[in-house]
Amino acid sequence: DDREDIQKKLLEVLSFINKKYQSNLAAEFSISMGDSFQGLLKITAPFTQIILDIELELFPIELRFGIGIGEISTSIDLKNSQLNDGPAYHHAREAIERIERSEQQYATRKTNILLSQQNKTAVGELINVIFALNTAIKSKWSNRQKEIIKFYLNNNENQYDTAHALNIGQSSVSKALKSTNFYTYKSALEDIQAYINRGGNE
Repeated sequence: DDREDIQKKLLEVLSFINKKYQSNLAAEFSISMGDSFQGLLKITAPFTQIILDIELELFPIELRFGIGIGEISTSIDLKNSQLNDGPAYHHAREAIERIERSEQQYATRKTNILLSQQNKTAVGELINVIFALNTAIKSKWSNRQKEIIKFYLNNNENQYDTAHALNIGQSSVSKALKSTNFYTYKSALEDIQAYINRGGNE
Protein backbone atom coordinates (compact mmCIF):
# COMPACT_ATOMS: atom_id res chain seq x y z
CA ASP A 1 0.00 0.00 0.00
CA ASP A 2 2.85 2.43 0.84
CA ARG A 3 4.74 1.95 -2.41
CA GLU A 4 6.64 5.25 -2.25
CA ASP A 5 7.93 4.61 1.27
CA ILE A 6 8.82 1.02 0.43
CA GLN A 7 10.73 2.10 -2.68
CA LYS A 8 12.73 4.58 -0.60
CA LYS A 9 13.50 1.83 1.89
CA LEU A 10 14.49 -0.49 -0.95
CA LEU A 11 16.91 2.13 -2.27
CA GLU A 12 18.48 2.43 1.19
CA VAL A 13 18.83 -1.34 1.53
CA LEU A 14 20.37 -1.77 -1.93
CA SER A 15 22.86 1.02 -1.13
CA PHE A 16 23.73 -0.80 2.10
CA ILE A 17 24.17 -4.11 0.23
CA ASN A 18 26.33 -2.45 -2.45
CA LYS A 19 28.67 -1.11 0.22
CA LYS A 20 28.76 -4.23 2.38
CA TYR A 21 29.41 -6.61 -0.51
CA GLN A 22 31.31 -4.26 -2.82
CA SER A 23 34.12 -6.72 -3.50
CA ASN A 24 31.62 -9.45 -4.48
CA LEU A 25 29.70 -7.42 -7.07
CA ALA A 26 30.33 -7.34 -10.79
CA ALA A 27 27.52 -4.77 -11.10
CA GLU A 28 25.80 -2.98 -8.24
CA PHE A 29 22.21 -3.67 -7.23
CA SER A 30 19.73 -1.10 -8.50
CA ILE A 31 16.00 -0.76 -9.07
CA SER A 32 15.23 -1.93 -12.60
CA MET A 33 11.53 -1.13 -12.89
CA GLY A 34 9.00 -0.18 -10.26
CA ASP A 35 9.39 -2.70 -7.46
CA SER A 36 12.01 -4.86 -9.20
CA PHE A 37 15.75 -4.78 -8.65
CA GLN A 38 18.76 -6.58 -10.06
CA GLY A 39 22.48 -6.93 -9.67
CA LEU A 40 25.34 -9.00 -11.01
CA LEU A 41 27.45 -11.11 -8.66
CA LYS A 42 30.79 -12.80 -9.03
CA ILE A 43 30.53 -16.59 -8.91
CA THR A 44 32.25 -16.60 -5.50
CA ALA A 45 29.84 -14.05 -3.99
CA PRO A 46 27.94 -15.10 -0.83
CA PHE A 47 24.59 -14.79 -2.59
CA THR A 48 22.58 -16.67 0.03
CA GLN A 49 23.78 -14.25 2.71
CA ILE A 50 23.01 -11.28 0.46
CA ILE A 51 19.46 -12.57 -0.05
CA LEU A 52 18.99 -13.11 3.69
CA ASP A 53 20.29 -9.61 4.43
CA ILE A 54 17.87 -8.04 1.95
CA GLU A 55 14.93 -10.04 3.33
CA LEU A 56 15.65 -9.15 6.95
CA GLU A 57 16.26 -5.47 6.16
CA LEU A 58 12.93 -5.22 4.32
CA PHE A 59 10.67 -7.37 6.50
CA PRO A 60 7.71 -7.67 6.66
CA ILE A 61 7.70 -7.01 2.90
CA GLU A 62 7.67 -10.29 0.97
CA LEU A 63 10.17 -10.62 -1.87
CA ARG A 64 10.87 -12.95 -4.79
CA PHE A 65 14.44 -13.79 -5.82
CA GLY A 66 15.37 -15.22 -9.20
CA ILE A 67 18.97 -16.42 -9.34
CA GLY A 68 20.39 -16.81 -12.84
CA ILE A 69 23.70 -18.58 -13.41
CA GLY A 70 25.31 -18.05 -16.77
CA GLU A 71 27.40 -15.84 -19.01
CA ILE A 72 27.21 -12.11 -19.74
CA SER A 73 27.11 -11.20 -23.43
CA THR A 74 27.80 -7.47 -23.10
CA SER A 75 30.54 -5.41 -21.52
CA ILE A 76 29.84 -5.06 -17.80
CA ASP A 77 28.77 -1.71 -16.39
CA LEU A 78 29.49 -1.64 -12.65
CA LYS A 79 27.08 1.17 -11.80
CA ASN A 80 24.11 0.28 -13.97
CA SER A 81 23.09 -3.37 -14.03
CA GLN A 82 20.37 -2.61 -16.58
CA LEU A 83 23.02 -2.02 -19.26
CA ASN A 84 24.30 -5.58 -18.84
CA ASP A 85 22.74 -8.51 -20.66
CA GLY A 86 23.25 -12.18 -21.29
CA PRO A 87 22.01 -15.66 -20.36
CA ALA A 88 22.56 -15.05 -16.62
CA TYR A 89 19.91 -12.30 -16.66
CA HIS A 90 17.57 -14.35 -18.85
CA HIS A 91 17.77 -17.28 -16.44
CA ALA A 92 17.05 -14.98 -13.49
CA ARG A 93 13.97 -13.60 -15.23
CA GLU A 94 12.81 -17.14 -16.02
CA ALA A 95 13.18 -18.05 -12.34
CA ILE A 96 11.02 -15.09 -11.29
CA GLU A 97 8.35 -16.06 -13.82
CA ARG A 98 8.36 -19.64 -12.49
CA ILE A 99 7.83 -18.36 -8.96
CA GLU A 100 4.95 -16.15 -10.10
CA ARG A 101 3.28 -19.06 -11.93
CA SER A 102 3.62 -21.33 -8.90
CA GLU A 103 1.89 -18.72 -6.72
CA GLN A 104 -1.17 -18.98 -8.97
CA GLN A 105 -1.39 -22.75 -8.66
CA TYR A 106 -2.94 -24.59 -5.75
CA ALA A 107 -1.16 -27.95 -5.47
CA THR A 108 2.42 -26.98 -6.18
CA ARG A 109 5.66 -26.32 -4.34
CA LYS A 110 5.81 -22.80 -2.89
CA THR A 111 9.04 -20.84 -2.77
CA ASN A 112 10.23 -17.25 -2.98
CA ILE A 113 13.75 -18.15 -4.20
CA LEU A 114 14.53 -20.08 -7.35
CA LEU A 115 17.74 -20.85 -9.21
CA SER A 116 17.90 -21.26 -12.98
CA GLN A 117 20.76 -22.06 -15.34
CA GLN A 118 21.32 -23.29 -18.90
CA ASN A 119 21.46 -26.99 -18.15
CA LYS A 120 18.57 -28.22 -16.02
CA THR A 121 20.12 -30.76 -13.68
CA ALA A 122 18.95 -32.98 -10.84
CA VAL A 123 21.24 -31.11 -8.44
CA GLY A 124 19.78 -27.79 -9.57
CA GLU A 125 16.27 -29.02 -8.86
CA LEU A 126 17.35 -30.36 -5.47
CA ILE A 127 18.74 -26.92 -4.65
CA ASN A 128 15.34 -25.44 -5.50
CA VAL A 129 13.67 -28.03 -3.26
CA ILE A 130 15.90 -26.84 -0.41
CA PHE A 131 14.94 -23.24 -1.14
CA ALA A 132 11.27 -24.26 -1.00
CA LEU A 133 11.70 -26.05 2.33
CA ASN A 134 13.52 -23.02 3.72
CA THR A 135 10.67 -20.83 2.51
CA ALA A 136 8.30 -23.01 4.56
CA ILE A 137 10.55 -22.65 7.61
CA LYS A 138 10.84 -18.86 7.48
CA SER A 139 7.12 -18.41 6.72
CA LYS A 140 6.54 -19.30 10.38
CA TRP A 141 8.86 -16.59 11.71
CA SER A 142 7.21 -13.69 13.52
CA ASN A 143 8.43 -10.13 13.04
CA ARG A 144 10.04 -10.27 16.50
CA GLN A 145 11.87 -13.48 15.65
CA LYS A 146 13.09 -11.94 12.38
CA GLU A 147 14.36 -8.95 14.34
CA ILE A 148 16.32 -11.19 16.69
CA ILE A 149 17.81 -13.13 13.76
CA LYS A 150 18.77 -9.86 12.05
CA PHE A 151 20.56 -8.57 15.16
CA TYR A 152 22.18 -11.96 15.69
CA LEU A 153 23.69 -11.89 12.20
CA ASN A 154 24.70 -8.23 12.54
CA ASN A 155 26.46 -9.02 15.83
CA ASN A 156 28.73 -11.71 14.38
CA GLU A 157 26.34 -14.49 15.48
CA ASN A 158 27.10 -13.78 19.13
CA GLN A 159 24.09 -14.42 21.36
CA TYR A 160 25.36 -12.25 24.22
CA ASP A 161 26.04 -9.23 22.00
CA THR A 162 22.65 -9.72 20.37
CA ALA A 163 20.93 -9.80 23.75
CA HIS A 164 22.75 -6.63 24.81
CA ALA A 165 21.79 -4.82 21.59
CA LEU A 166 18.12 -5.75 22.04
CA ASN A 167 18.13 -5.32 25.83
CA ILE A 168 16.87 -8.86 26.41
CA GLY A 169 18.31 -11.96 28.04
CA GLN A 170 20.68 -14.31 26.23
CA SER A 171 18.26 -17.15 26.89
CA SER A 172 15.61 -15.29 24.88
CA VAL A 173 17.96 -15.09 21.92
CA SER A 174 18.81 -18.78 22.21
CA LYS A 175 15.14 -19.73 22.45
CA ALA A 176 14.25 -17.66 19.38
CA LEU A 177 17.01 -19.20 17.27
CA LYS A 178 16.01 -22.73 18.27
CA SER A 179 12.26 -22.25 17.90
CA THR A 180 12.65 -20.82 14.39
CA ASN A 181 14.87 -23.72 13.26
CA PHE A 182 17.33 -21.00 12.26
CA TYR A 183 20.40 -23.23 12.50
CA THR A 184 18.86 -25.77 10.13
CA TYR A 185 17.81 -22.96 7.79
CA LYS A 186 21.25 -21.35 7.76
CA SER A 187 23.08 -24.66 7.38
CA ALA A 188 21.05 -25.46 4.27
CA LEU A 189 21.93 -22.08 2.75
CA GLU A 190 25.61 -22.58 3.56
CA ASP A 191 25.61 -25.97 1.82
CA ILE A 192 24.04 -24.43 -1.31
CA GLN A 193 26.52 -21.57 -1.16
CA ALA A 194 29.51 -23.90 -0.88
CA TYR A 195 28.32 -25.99 -3.83
CA ILE A 196 27.82 -23.01 -6.13
CA ASN A 197 31.13 -21.42 -5.08
CA ARG A 198 32.89 -24.63 -6.14
CA GLY A 199 31.48 -24.00 -9.62
CA GLY A 200 28.93 -26.78 -9.28
CA ASN A 201 27.11 -27.41 -12.52
CA GLU A 202 26.58 -31.17 -12.60
